[in-house]
Amino acid sequence: MLTDQEKQRLESAFEGLKQEDGPWQGIAPLAQLAQAGTDISIDFSTQATLGAPVIIANRRIAPPAELTPRQAEVCKLIAQGLSNKAIAAILGISPATVKDHVHAILDRLGLKGRAEVVAHLHRRQP
Repeated sequence: MLTDQEKQRLESAFEGLKQEDGPWQGIAPLAQLAQAGTDISIDFSTQATLGAPVIIANRRIAPPAELTPRQAEVCKLIAQGLSNKAIAAILGISPATVKDHVHAILDRLGLKGRAEVVAHLHRRQP
């Protein structure tokens, strides 16, 4: 849920993006939201049908804790597209233990699935 200030910035950005003399007036409020930890997506293809772009704002949630070394290993193997069974074979642990690690990783990072783990790792890389 966005705060009132974030909503106001988003509304200001939306109004700026609709301006006839160019959408650049909406960029500054969006930049402020992004710097404050909100992911911003703009779909300009809706201009023709809706008369304005669609702005999607999602607040980033900081991970509550860092991963253990073993969880980090499992993360990297998940990112390679490996199954729990394959990860278990590589690490010399049971598939059930891998499953426990995967659940712990998802909980710690506030993610919903393996694809989000991959996206999280890509965002963290320089």
